Amino acid sequence: MNKITTAAAVLALLAGLSGCSLFPLPTPLPDIAPATPASVLPPECPFVGRDDVSPVRIPKGSPRETIGSVLNAYSGWLNAGSELVTAWSPGKAVPENCVADLAARNAEAYSSTLFTTHSDVAWQEYFAAVKVMNQQNLAAVRVAGPEAGGRGTFELLQEIDSSAADSGTFLKFDAVYRPTVAGQGSWEDLDTPTRWYVELVPAGEFLVINYIETKPAAGYPAKP
Repeated sequence: MNKITTAAAVLALLAGLSGCSLFPLPTPLPDIAPATPASVLPPECPFVGRDDVSPVRIPKGSPRETIGSVLNAYSGWLNAGSELVTAWSPGKAVPENCVADLAARNAEAYSSTLFTTHSDVAWQEYFAAVKVMNQQNLAAVRVAGPEAGGRGTFELLQEIDSSAADSGTFLKFDAVYRPTVAGQGSWEDLDTPTRWYVELVPAGEFLVINYIETKPAAGYPAKP
């Protein structure tokens, strides 16, 4: 004959009286709405999400491939945000400060992604100069008509001397920047034949710039 202890009998009685399990399911948590996406620009500007400001990286490759990747990354920075500005309220005025704020966000993203960490004044001035060139391009897109599209591009003139090792890559080449509208804006002389000296070091699957210098390249026809 089975025996039931007093405690077990009490539990069985309680279960029968309540008509439910002795161990009720926990109360479900209330639904939590997903966080509203935040714009990286001020409220008066068109919405720009964090994923919309994505730098062009420099993948590992041969020295010649890396030259192309460096120029592609710089072209990406100088033109960063052009598509966004083109899409901003066609036919309507966008506050000028929105362009400046977008250029500042682009500078933060590119300087912290394409380069090794630099906090000295000279590097900050360099990043600021590239930011100004990006802002010039964005401002031109902002005031241009729908038919005035296009992006400035870099053209490789010649590879001078390059080498690569596990510890890094050194590049020496001549290139020129072709702005959308020639003769407008200040491009730090990059719109004339320029000699580039670039040292890059590995960073995971990519390369980052540890040193860069540009100066006028000799032996090319004078700018008209």
